[in-house]
Amino acid sequence: MNTFPAGIAWPVRLAPFFIAPQSLAPDARFFERFPMKFHNLARIRQGMRLAFARHSVRSSSCSRPALRGPDGPGPSSLTWRAAPRRGRRRARGFTLPELLAVVVLIGILAAAASPSFVNGMRDRRVNRTAMEISGIYRLARHQAMGRGTAVLVRWSASAREFEVRQARIEGIAAGSMLSKSCLSVADWMNPAETELVTRFNVTDLELASVELRDPTPPDGVVSDDADVCFTARGRTFVRYNFAAGFTPLLGAIRVNVTNTRTGLLRSVFVPPNGVARLGL
Repeated sequence: MNTFPAGIAWPVRLAPFFIAPQSLAPDARFFERFPMKFHNLARIRQGMRLAFARHSVRSSSCSRPALRGPDGPGPSSLTWRAAPRRGRRRARGFTLPELLAVVVLIGILAAAASPSFVNGMRDRRVNRTAMEISGIYRLARHQAMGRGTAVLVRWSASAREFEVRQARIEGIAAGSMLSKSCLSVADWMNPAETELVTRFNVTDLELASVELRDPTPPDGVVSDDADVCFTARGRTFVRYNFAAGFTPLLGAIRVNVTNTRTGLLRSVFVPPNGVARLGL
């Protein structure tokens, strides 16, 4: 619906057709600026072309320099210099006197450290021997209680050897067995009555002494021969003469392992309960 009155509606609708033609004509200065813009674009394009050409074509560092004009010096006066290589360092090795000095220094250090190294190895051997002796007495006790028969550990200074033997079990009737005690075996070296469990020889122990001392106070008496017998009930018997009888162990037997070079001492104690331990 037309909101204008009928009398003024048609002039408003026909107003665009009555506008002067000069007002619709474009400004002449608008066309004058076009040549200037195209000229600026051409200059920018030429500058970009020169810039890209300058970066794409570079003169090599090893290329021959251009000659000067007639007023400048000739080609003979030009100085040629090789371009230094980056990242390459001068290789330098050791000279013969330096190598000889290092070898002599290593020899001196090895000679100085050799005695302490050898003594340390012998101390480790002494510690290992003491641990093995302690393990022998523990093995004998566990063997006696686990198998239900007497087990003997014999030390002989002349043979420098620990020997473990167990008494044989005899069958009385079908389904029954008789375990022997330490006193019921007449000869512990008789294969008919006993059997060998293990041996440990200390003859190869270099620069070390092994001795067994009885419980006699204050420091015990060195015994060349000693039999320590464990029963199936966990009791411990001892004798220091192979021909004598067994008596209950009332004190602690001590086995000393000593390094004769450094004086290192390791002791193995066998108390009346038979549980051997290594002294610190």
